[in-house]
Formats: sequence, C-alpha cells, structure tokens
Amino acid sequence: MKNLFSQIHSKLLSIHENQPEGHAYKRIKLLSGLVTGMISKGNSSLPDIGSGLPQDIYANSKTDAAKRFVSNKWTDYETHFLPFLLPFLRSIIFLIPFHEGIRLVIDGSDVGKHNATLMVSIVWKNRGIPICWYVKKGNKGHFKEQDHVAILQQAYEILTPLLPQGIAVTVLGDGEFDGIGIQKLCNNSDWAYVLRTACNTVLYENGQEFHARDAQSIPSQGVFFIPQVEFTKKRFKYVNFTCWHDTKKHEEPIFLISNLDEVGDIINYYDQRYSIECLFKDIKSSSFNLHKTRLQSTYDVANLIIVAALAFIILVALALHNDTTEMRKKVQRVRPDRKVLSFFTFAYKLVDYLIKYDRPIHFSFQFSKNDLRFFHQSTS
Repeated sequence: MKNLFSQIHSKLLSIHENQPEGHAYKRIKLLSGLVTGMISKGNSSLPDIGSGLPQDIYANSKTDAAKRFVSNKWTDYETHFLPFLLPFLRSIIFLIPFHEGIRLVIDGSDVGKHNATLMVSIVWKNRGIPICWYVKKGNKGHFKEQDHVAILQQAYEILTPLLPQGIAVTVLGDGEFDGIGIQKLCNNSDWAYVLRTACNTVLYENGQEFHARDAQSIPSQGVFFIPQVEFTKKRFKYVNFTCWHDTKKHEEPIFLISNLDEVGDIINYYDQRYSIECLFKDIKSSSFNLHKTRLQSTYDVANLIIVAALAFIILVALALHNDTTEMRKKVQRVRPDRKVLSFFTFAYKLVDYLIKYDRPIHFSFQFSKNDLRFFHQSTS
C-alpha cells in the first residue's frame, strides 16, 4: 500500500504549478492517503479511506483525519479535484477521434443517507468519467431545472478551454432533463442535445397540438421523426421529435427531443446515455460502495465524492498506462475475440496484483506515445 500511496502522492504533487507548502501540502498528502485507502479497501467508509494514510498512528486517529478532510471548510472541488481532472481530460479528449465528437451525460443517483448527486460525465469507452457534480438532500428525482442548468453550465466552463476548435459536443439526458433551460443552454453554446421526454409531453406540428404518445413508429424501421416541432405549451421552437421503438431492447417506445437533424445520430447518441449508469455502478456497487456511506451532510458527501472521483480517474490512468496483453494476462483470462474486463475493472484487479507481488505502480495523467499505441491496439 505504501507503494500505491507514494505514486499517488508524487503524481498529485507534480501536477500543481507551484509546489504546495504548509497546510496546502498537508491537505494533498491527506488526500493522497484517502484515495489510497479507498482504492485498496474498496470502500468509502471513513475508517477504510483513512487506512490509506502512511503515518503509524492509531486507527481512530486515521478515521478522525478522514472526517476532518470531508467536513473541512478548506476542502473543495476547485482545489482538490479540478487541478487533477484537467490534465486527465486533455489526454482523454485527445484519444477521442475528432469525427466522433464529445458526448456528455447528465444524470442523478442516490448517494449516502437521504442524499443524491447530480453529475455530468464525459463518455469514453462506453463508460462515464465524472466531470462535476452537485449534492442535495432528497432522492435523485428531486433536482430542479435550475440545478440541471447550473451543473451543465459548470461543465461547459470546464470543458470549453480543453476542446479542439470545431469538435461537436452532444448532451444526453433522460426524461428528467428535458427542460427548456438545458435546451437553451445547449443552443447558446453551439452544443447538440438528445433528451428523453415523457409520453404525455405536449408538442405542436404546424400549429396542431399532439402528445408524444400519439406518434407511432414505422414498424419496418422502428422510428418516426417529426422535424421542427414546438415543445410544450410554452411552444419552444426548433425542436426535432423522434419516437423510437426498438422492440429487442425496449418494451415501450422512447420519445426523444433534439436539435440534431439526423434521426440516426439522435438514436445512436441517446444509446450512449447509459454510460453514466456504468459510472455510478463503478463508483458504487462495483468498487467504492459510495452509496453505503453513513455521512449525512451534503457538504461532506460532496467532498467524499472528490475522493471517489479522483480514485476513479487514477484507476483509469493506471489501466491505460498498463493496457497490454501481458499485463492483462496477469489479472484475467484473455480471449482473442474480446476483452473480458472493462478498463476500470481491469485497473481495480491490476492494483491488487501489483500490491500482492510488490510490483511497481506506474501511471500518468499525460499519456505517452506508448500508452496511445497500446490503447489503439487494444481497441482496434
């Protein structure tokens, strides 16, 4: 575990433009220890994440240190996650072919006791990578439209300086996120959107009112497309409506609104919305059990997600840096036709292997040419 802590600590320190000193240095060291504990223990409880601290002190003291970090007024997203996310995102965006564009997914999930998080993620390898989030009391369906717009605006401000000029960005969301506010934000940002809407949504075609459920897909194609409808009784304009019914995947039709003109793109992009479900599974039941935290304060839960999100991107970087056939054979049965493990699960098992056999743990947020070569070979 000391090797893992040493690598995480040195990488986080190296990313800072100025060498942290004093309290700032201590907080980075503490954060490194908490991330180490979360990865090695596979849990988000304060005793488990505190166990990653390298000091030879009592277990209660480590738990207290973890508690102080998540509840401390100096702990925040801008200081303890964003500086590490930015170089990672630059590399990930570089790996995404320009013609494929960027997919962003907005969704909510229950986290902790009586808390829910609203998160925006970027789609990569059919998985979501966390960008930003907001935590509030209640369940995942209690976020307001202004919350949706605010978190997506935050994602826009983070991503815009990193994106290649002219690359397409598409926002994906389920029925909760079909508000006019998100549509306006996307239109004003030159972003596309594909959002699910309810069956009873009111729309207008050439001034004629209809409900989404009134549309019927063409049986031979499984899709019915109506361009340039007006959305809801507010009659928001320039919206394209799609009724999509893939009977092999869905029992009921799915109703979509978008500012894209090609129905094939609308359907293909919306299918990628489920990547954020994989992300929530990765940071909850598949690894860190974030949903089982007993923390009740929304502030504490939001800061605990900092630890989990940082642990997540470190594991992704580790997987990419070590994604070779030889290393895969060390931790899984390799099949010639496909990969058995996702990049995240591979990384999680790889950490166990490296710690068990006291092997060096190397990763970087700035991927080398060798990393890119292995990546392209493994995904071709």
